[in-house]
Amino acid sequence: MDEREALNRSIADHLARLRQRLEDGKTEIERQRAAVDATHEHMAGMSAWIEQTDAQLVQERARQNRDGDSGADA
Repeated sequence: MDEREALNRSIADHLARLRQRLEDGKTEIERQRAAVDATHEHMAGMSAWIEQTDAQLVQERARQNRDGDSGADA
């Protein structure tokens, strides 16, 4: 193999490694996006649960206050 062939082979190997790194990077970005989407969905669900729980607590406190007032009048 002459010098030119060796240089071409070296460049081809370098490009193959770069292409693989690029593909690996794309795969990692897709994985991270999926993780972010899953986290976002989880947090949205937790936010809804917190809002529902808060509303139930407000209702329960109001009921307890009504029951407490009724008991004091009796």
